[in-house]
Amino acid sequence: MDATILTALAEPSRLRIVELLRTRPHTVGEIAGALGLRQPQVTKHLQTLSRAGFVTVHPLGQRRVCSLNRPAFAQLRDWLDGLAQDDPGQDALDEYRAGLAAEMIAAAADPTWAEGRALRIIRTLPAAPEVVWAHWTTPGLMAAWWAPDHFTVAECAIDPRPGGAMRLVMQEGDGTRHAAAGHVTRAAAPSALDFEMTPLGPDGEPLFSATHAVRLHPHAGETELQLDIRVDLSTEAAAPAIAGMRLGWEQSLTKLARALTP
Repeated sequence: MDATILTALAEPSRLRIVELLRTRPHTVGEIAGALGLRQPQVTKHLQTLSRAGFVTVHPLGQRRVCSLNRPAFAQLRDWLDGLAQDDPGQDALDEYRAGLAAEMIAAAADPTWAEGRALRIIRTLPAAPEVVWAHWTTPGLMAAWWAPDHFTVAECAIDPRPGGAMRLVMQEGDGTRHAAAGHVTRAAAPSALDFEMTPLGPDGEPLFSATHAVRLHPHAGETELQLDIRVDLSTEAAAPAIAGMRLGWEQSLTKLARALTP
């Protein structure tokens, strides 16, 4: 949407002209008389509305009759309708904000508040377990999905063997980075992957640590994925990360499903 179009309607006198023409076409003189404006003023306003595409001026001999260009308003309506559509991203933001408020209160009262918390997510993915396993254990494939919406994977590394190191760096649109480090505790391809992961604060200090258990079961040519997460250690500064843990994983797994879709 061109900003000049909205600017044309923003001036009060021009908006009054549009309201008047909504009822029927008017001559320039009629507009001036109805709105208490001088004709030169009306002419300038009409020129602006005409350039924006909202008004058509019809020269009829010595008279100039003005009418609305209705299709232009239909286009404006469609643009506004698009802005009014429900946005899943906004819903997720509202959900996260509500959860964060509760987590921050709990964390302030007891920094260990989240320890022992468990989370389970189950998804059916459109690929065989071997393919899903590769997307969990190959850095190039992991980078395509292992981050919530509006984040990208800036760094990703995994050694899919017991004791193997893991590292993940997610980046926001403004360049802010969020790092996490951990290690694999079990790797039984293509059905079981366990690992510990610790998100790090800006100072590199651990925010919390959690164990993750990924189970992949074949199901009618697809894979049933079960992800179990348990928080083992928490700090007060972990509240934002804890609040977004389920939402972040749900969004990441949705990206994984899209990456696996043929």
